[in-house]
Amino acid sequence: MESKATAGADDLTSLAASFPLLVYDHGEQPENSQTLLSMPGDTAWPGVHSRHILLQCSLWNLQTGEKIPLPALDNPLPECCRCLLSDTISSPDCLVLINDLTQPELLFCHVRGGSEWISQSYDVGLYIIPGRPEPPTKRYISEMAAVQGKFYFAEAPDEVGVFSFVQDPEPRLEMTSFPVPTPVYASGAPQDATLSYLLESCQELFLVCLFFPGCNFDRVEEVGAYRMDFSKQEWCKVFDIGDRAFLLGPHGFAASCKAMEYGLKMGCVYFAFDLFGNIDSFQVFDLVEDTRVLIGPGQDIPLLAREPFWMVPACP
Repeated sequence: MESKATAGADDLTSLAASFPLLVYDHGEQPENSQTLLSMPGDTAWPGVHSRHILLQCSLWNLQTGEKIPLPALDNPLPECCRCLLSDTISSPDCLVLINDLTQPELLFCHVRGGSEWISQSYDVGLYIIPGRPEPPTKRYISEMAAVQGKFYFAEAPDEVGVFSFVQDPEPRLEMTSFPVPTPVYASGAPQDATLSYLLESCQELFLVCLFFPGCNFDRVEEVGAYRMDFSKQEWCKVFDIGDRAFLLGPHGFAASCKAMEYGLKMGCVYFAFDLFGNIDSFQVFDLVEDTRVLIGPGQDIPLLAREPFWMVPACP
C-alpha cells in the first residue's frame, strides 16, 4: 500500500528485484532513514529515505509498477497496523483489510469496484491481569492470515477465528470460530512459552510455533510448522514445505515466498524479531535438517528506532 505522495519511490522500485528485503528503520516520521538488507544477507543499501502521507492511497506492486487506486481514507492510518488481501488481486471479490494493532478496529474495502472504506469494531474479550489494579482493556487481534477469501486469527487457546465478508444488507465482516487443539512443546511443561504465527502459503493456512523453555524468551528450543486440515479441523505438523521459505517478524507478521527464485534456502523459517532489542541479526531454522544459524547484516547498522520489518515479493 502506498501514499499519494511518496519520496523515495524510485529507490524502492529499483530495489524490488532484490526482494525479500529486511528493513532496519532508524528514524521517525514524517522523514526517516532505513537500511535495506537483501536476502540471504550479503547486500545492504544504507540511507534510503521515505515520506508517507496516507490519505489518498493505492495498492502498489513495486515489482511490476502496477497501481490500483483505492478509495480515499477519511483519516490517517493507525500508527501500528497491518494490511492484508483476502485473495489474489485478480479475484473480483478481493478485499483489502487494515487491521489496527492497538485496538479492536478493522477497515476494509473491495479492491475493485469499492466505493468507500468500511470501519468495523469487534469483540474478542478483555485483557485481565490477575492481582493487578489496572482495569481490564479490550483485546485486539495481532496474528491474522488471509486464505481464499477469509481472514483467520487466533481467537483464544485451542480456537481459530474467521472473518468472512457478508452483505445482509450492509457489507460487513462476519466473525465465526471453530475449535482446534493448539500445538504444544514436546516437554509439556506448563511454564514453557510459545510464540506463534499464522500465514498463508500456496492457498493453505499454516501455523509456525517457536517454543521457548521457561518464560524468559532467551532461547528458541524448537520450531514447528503446521498445516491446517480443515476437514479434520486440526493442525498437522509438516517437516518439508518444499521450495518455500517462511518469513517472520514483529507484531505477528508472517509471509511465505518461493525460496530458490529469491535466493533463500528451501524449507526454512527466517525469524527477524529480536525480543530484547540488542542485536541486528536474524535466525534461520531449517525444518528438514532441524538446524539453525544466526546471520548478521555484515556491516554496522545504526541504532534502530523500531523493530525491523520485511518487504516481500508479490504473488502473481
